[in-house]
Amino acid sequence: MTNKKAKILAGFPFVVSRGGGCDSSPVLYFKVALSALFEAAALLGTISLGKTAATCSSLKIPQVHGLPATVWVALFSTIFASSFFCSFVDGGLSAATNQLLDPNVVPGEANWYSSLQKPWWEPPGWVFPIMWLVVSKPTQLAAVARLLKTKGDSTPWRELAVYCAHLSLGDAWNKVFFGFQCPGRGAAVITTFFGLLLTSAWLFASVDELAGKLMLPTCAWVFVATALNWSIYLKNKS
Repeated sequence: MTNKKAKILAGFPFVVSRGGGCDSSPVLYFKVALSALFEAAALLGTISLGKTAATCSSLKIPQVHGLPATVWVALFSTIFASSFFCSFVDGGLSAATNQLLDPNVVPGEANWYSSLQKPWWEPPGWVFPIMWLVVSKPTQLAAVARLLKTKGDSTPWRELAVYCAHLSLGDAWNKVFFGFQCPGRGAAVITTFFGLLLTSAWLFASVDELAGKLMLPTCAWVFVATALNWSIYLKNKS
């Protein structure tokens, strides 16, 4: 399997610098955690900005399927392009700290993923982009949109904060597993990511039952990804 195909399997369409040999530097993982925190804040701020722009008296924002157009733009940006926020945050952290938080990263093995032992039930590569881009992301968009419609003028900050945190952890997992090539630490990150996703679905359902149900396809798919990560780790940890 080529490195390009490995990126497709990850479901996140952006390139990360490989760490090669799973660098155990605590600085590296501190930066990943800090980046995820700032990314979650940026995603939440984007949604908030979309709602704020809709209430601006000087702007005439049209309504599209029950929500202002600016809100739809914000939702599309956060759900389908969270990786770009991740890249922006990473660049900002490195610039702000004069590379202090940017560890020395050596090129990783290009065909690293193909060299790993994998379970027999690993889904074929073509399934991953279909599940992420055709099933998971659209249903998430529908879920968040329904949540906002249900809450009306009030903003469900708690629900949105947990949801944005799960998105940022998804990007963090991509960096740790595929970028730094660390299946073990990736398993820990994706387990946390999956836990936040389940919490997000539960919070959505507490506001609107259908919104919670719309998160279930993503929950099911991330369960498969989590099991796959753990299986790869256990088969290759020696």
